[in-house]
Amino acid sequence: MRAHHLHYTQSFLWFISNDESVPAHVRAELGRWGRCADEFAETGGWPHQLYVRDGRRLLGGYVLREQDLLGGRPQADVVALGSYNIDLREIERTWRYVPEFERTPAVFNEGYLPVAVPAYPIPYRSLTPRREDAENLLVPVCLSASHVAFGSVRMEPTLMLLGHAAGIAAAQAARRGVAVQDVDIGALQSALRDDGQVLAA
Repeated sequence: MRAHHLHYTQSFLWFISNDESVPAHVRAELGRWGRCADEFAETGGWPHQLYVRDGRRLLGGYVLREQDLLGGRPQADVVALGSYNIDLREIERTWRYVPEFERTPAVFNEGYLPVAVPAYPIPYRSLTPRREDAENLLVPVCLSASHVAFGSVRMEPTLMLLGHAAGIAAAQAARRGVAVQDVDIGALQSALRDDGQVLAA
């Protein structure tokens, strides 16, 4: 997969710097660019891994949704707070007419959605699978969230908070010999607060 993306990127950069169908001023400007000489030396100046912004996610005990974020909807089993904007990138780029605005076709980016949110609680149930699927799994990164909600939750500080909560919950489940769905939420929240985790805005 990485090789496919690398080939596509290299081909695109070559095309836009060399192909005569690209305007000369664009070719000249991009022809001046190059790979950074002091980064990714072991991979010829190309990043060694893909940036994956969004992927498959758990279908868990609770699916965190856009409405939960926009309203800061209370969650009795809160284990972390998120606060980053809902930040989605283009879903589709289209060439079309919009009669009320334009007489000529234009390119439109469909689906860009930067929306500010208040600090919102993330429930423990979003880290746990449905009981019929597994009783010994916690998922703090690819948690149970809609595409839109994940556009906010995906930030590293939030994922670190969720990882902290998952670690404490896993230890509690192992000590008590119970399924992750049966973790004592009050004890989990107390342990998180004792470690300095903020669970209310």
